[in-house]
Amino acid sequence: MITERAMLAAVHISIWTAIKHDRKVSREVAEQHGAYAGAGRYNKQLLREAERLESLRSLSGQIRQYFYKITLPWSDEGYRLLPAHFYFELTTKMREFEQAFGQQVEEFLAVYPNYIQQVRPELNGLFREEDYPPTDKLRNKFGVRLEVLPIPSGNDFRVTLSEEEQARVAREIDESVRQSLQKGTEDLWTRLQGVVTHMVERLNEPESRFHASLVTNICELVELLPRLNVNQDEELNRFAGEIRDRLCGFTARDLKKNEILRAATANDAAEILTKMDAVLRERGQQIDSSTNAANADDIFAHMAAYMEAPTS
Repeated sequence: MITERAMLAAVHISIWTAIKHDRKVSREVAEQHGAYAGAGRYNKQLLREAERLESLRSLSGQIRQYFYKITLPWSDEGYRLLPAHFYFELTTKMREFEQAFGQQVEEFLAVYPNYIQQVRPELNGLFREEDYPPTDKLRNKFGVRLEVLPIPSGNDFRVTLSEEEQARVAREIDESVRQSLQKGTEDLWTRLQGVVTHMVERLNEPESRFHASLVTNICELVELLPRLNVNQDEELNRFAGEIRDRLCGFTARDLKKNEILRAATANDAAEILTKMDAVLRERGQQIDSSTNAANADDIFAHMAAYMEAPTS
């Protein structure tokens, strides 16, 4: 059962924005231009060149990148599918992230008064002391939390309804789970097709410059894929094995130095891609590989589309 092979997980990260809506200035600008009061917003950047705060934002991105790398899409509410294989790895890594995040928060708070004094003359007439929360309150605006839940099952549905209604709701829950699992499988096909397409395009451009990630992204993905494949799609595992055998035997440097090897690898990648396309067409699942390839170097950085809006 899928409930034994995976679970749902979400990562919640909050960071102080250091941005403040200045209602007074917004109103003055509107009046100067004869506009209505709500015509625009003036948002002040409360800090500038605050390296410790930027470090926290960077760490937040790293946390999300790692989380998205080992999970699959599930719902629009922020939950993603976590294969059971990765549970202990994720919880261990998240404890490390939480510790590092907490340490960086304290480092930021230690120099927070200095940042305020630095920006005071730069904001000049826009500076307001009350815009800056005291340290003890500001600390509460930062946090990292991992949430893990079981996958819902129609069999677990218990409520005072007729047997007929219970059966209907159970079917709806099971169908929703099935569709979400399918979404996760499609995401794996998207990742796999994207990195292979990217390799074909790069290797077939004689003057193109490529980095080590051209090969390492593929090799890392095919190692992860069988563990991410909770829907047990045999074709996915088969392609992962073929890609590992045919495309991961050489480094990017090898491919740069040897034109014959480069051409042969490009042909192998193109052949694999053609076979993948055929399988997907047969299933009626068409993936826009050209779009995926454009972002293949960042294939694991899906967090960019799912950044939480931090509290101010």
